[in-house]
Amino acid sequence: MGLPVTQWAYNLLEEKWIPVLYRDGKVDRVGICKALEDARTIRQVAASNPMDRVAILRFLLAVLMWCKEDAKSSLASLDEKSAGIPENWLAKLKENKAAFNLLGDGKRFYQDESLKGKGPRPIGDLLVEFPGADSVNHMRHVVHDSSYGFCPACCAMGILRLSVWAPANRFYPASVNPGSAAYAFIEGKNLFQTLCANLPETNPQADQAPWLGNEQPNSPDAVARLAWRPRKLWLNVGSENDPCANCGSFGELITSLCNEGGWPTPTTSSQEFAKAVETEFKNLGYRTKDKDQANKNAKKVVKMASLIRKCRMDDLRKACSQSNPQPQAAAPTTQTDEQEIARLFHQLILKNDKSAQEAIKALTKKPNEEEQKALGGGDMRAKKFWDADPHLLRDGEAISLPGLGADVAMHSSQFWRDALRLRRGQVGRVTAIGPVVNKFTFQDGVSIALPDASDDVKSRANLSADCGGELRGLFKQVTQNPLRQHPEIDASVKLLTPNAEAQIRDRLSRINASTGDNASEDRAFLHEVYAPVVEQVIASVTPGSPLRRHATRNHARALLNEKIKELVEKPDHLSNAGTPAAVPGKPKRGRKKGGSK
Repeated sequence: MGLPVTQWAYNLLEEKWIPVLYRDGKVDRVGICKALEDARTIRQVAASNPMDRVAILRFLLAVLMWCKEDAKSSLASLDEKSAGIPENWLAKLKENKAAFNLLGDGKRFYQDESLKGKGPRPIGDLLVEFPGADSVNHMRHVVHDSSYGFCPACCAMGILRLSVWAPANRFYPASVNPGSAAYAFIEGKNLFQTLCANLPETNPQADQAPWLGNEQPNSPDAVARLAWRPRKLWLNVGSENDPCANCGSFGELITSLCNEGGWPTPTTSSQEFAKAVETEFKNLGYRTKDKDQANKNAKKVVKMASLIRKCRMDDLRKACSQSNPQPQAAAPTTQTDEQEIARLFHQLILKNDKSAQEAIKALTKKPNEEEQKALGGGDMRAKKFWDADPHLLRDGEAISLPGLGADVAMHSSQFWRDALRLRRGQVGRVTAIGPVVNKFTFQDGVSIALPDASDDVKSRANLSADCGGELRGLFKQVTQNPLRQHPEIDASVKLLTPNAEAQIRDRLSRINASTGDNASEDRAFLHEVYAPVVEQVIASVTPGSPLRRHATRNHARALLNEKIKELVEKPDHLSNAGTPAAVPGKPKRGRKKGGSK
């Protein structure tokens, strides 16, 4: 073991801070070296919060890639021999042991001594469960001050969380991905196989490990991005022998920290070019945050800057020459692309006649199909994220959970279906971890086990989404007045959706090889999921005598069977596999023209 916390060191290589579950059922805490050496006998990282499981796993991947250049192929070779990670792989860790001291007067893990002595902030800033200055929602109700503290283990996990899910605002940058990002990981039979399955395919020599220095790498590699440092921190020890406010362990606590913005989020070349165009507009006197038409046009140009440079420069020059037929002052011979774009659009904005307005509108519209082919993957990206991240779930942009205003049906159906659709062909059991920070609100992280993404699974996921989306209309047909909105039906379907979605995931995870009669299997699958929903909705919303409810239930069953048959026999139902579930939408106010009140 390393130095105990009372001696102001708490070395993360040796101290027991990572919660793990061994394959024999034993639960323990281990240091970084022990976690890697015992990876074959450890079942999984056993942190109670899914955010910590993601953060620790990505950090261990970064450490392994730093220690062993060809980590993925080397781990695969060891796995074939059923061997564990040898101690000599971890030589670089022991050579740099001081870099992993969480506390002490010397070099500290992920901390910047230049902040020492500056104005402290409550330690709750490390964990989103605790209230902060701007937290709208939180799960731990304590006073936002220094009256409580965290143990060193919780502080270490909180620091690593920031590498994955650091929320951004005007004071602090996000991490390499947005604070609302979601991730998917392949689960092996033990931690060793989990690490091997989730390592990036390429692993170049990594010399820029974030735990070795405070300077941001100029060209960050995979190790630097997996262990990004979006905050400058310094922990202040201020309490002795008290219980940790997060985990309850008894001992010396950290009660405050110094906290400033750290490494800014990496940007793509297209985002940097858009920023350069925005700077040129500012030099011309524009303010993109202003609401007048001239500044709105400048903002549109900034948004489409990469598209304009790649596909529409000739059209832009032609539009300017037509709007200004008289001789103009010669353009600077050494002007850059961003300077030319800002200058030419400035001429069109100043002209402000009908032809100029039409030209601006045409030049800043969305790309057509031909232009889309000429654009790169990140040319039109709005959010900043690591496009080569092996774990990030993205669909053009990084996906996020539905907002807190979305109903329970949307929350229970959309995320897992998006994750299933975007898991990018990963083989085996996959766990998707949802974000906790969404539009400046804080909520519980979501962890969902995904079924294997076979064609049968995708087909039935798509069929169940379509069938679930038809339920509300089906129930309205069996009422005495189908034209009414029937909010009681809408509420019943939404409340039963989470249980139906859980059954769908469970059944999809247990799909066996097809017997060849896919249509019959699909019909049976849908009937098993939605027949109970029909029974419960009819029982809860149908007024009148038992005879009337019996007749209504039979009618609804017949309509459900008819709808299931129609969906299964639809020839293109597999082509839309994995699309988000169509859940009942919020009914519009008022009534349809010609309908009843």
